[in-house]
Amino acid sequence: MRVLSNPRLCEIFAFQLVRELKEAGIEKPDYVIGSSYAAITFSHEVAKAFGSMYGFTEKDSSNPKKQIWRRMTIPKDSKVFQVEELISTSGTFQEVRRAVEEGNSEPINFLDVVAALIHRPPKLPASYDSRKVISLIEVEVWAVDPKDCPLCKIGSPRFRPKTNWAKLTGKV
Repeated sequence: MRVLSNPRLCEIFAFQLVRELKEAGIEKPDYVIGSSYAAITFSHEVAKAFGSMYGFTEKDSSNPKKQIWRRMTIPKDSKVFQVEELISTSGTFQEVRRAVEEGNSEPINFLDVVAALIHRPPKLPASYDSRKVISLIEVEVWAVDPKDCPLCKIGSPRFRPKTNWAKLTGKV
């Protein structure tokens, strides 16, 4: 978020990603969509770099894991391209697709590629059904089930990085 909070850096990264997408054969989509909240600014900049229309999902107030699509209608036969700031699993981008498909009154024609600033799955190459991820940064992140974790087995506490960064880095 610190990087994406700088509008100029966000624009530069979006421009670089669009350049890579074009090199991979992705042509200008009619619409670019992103998820709330972190991907909003980045996906907007990608849409701007492509010269495409733009929209984003919102979090459902009753269930923050659920995304909803309600503020616009994407016309039938429009090519829709999805952009995320970060993909670790396919959870958010699958939820965004579900929300747009359910909330749009017309059928959605998603491209079979999803773009991300950072793609950090537990194992590379990663497969998400027939969807390919194109990203500027791609790196494996060590992630194991607690029952298989050698650190958990010797008594190490399990922390989520976002809420425990100081403890994990020793800056308590």
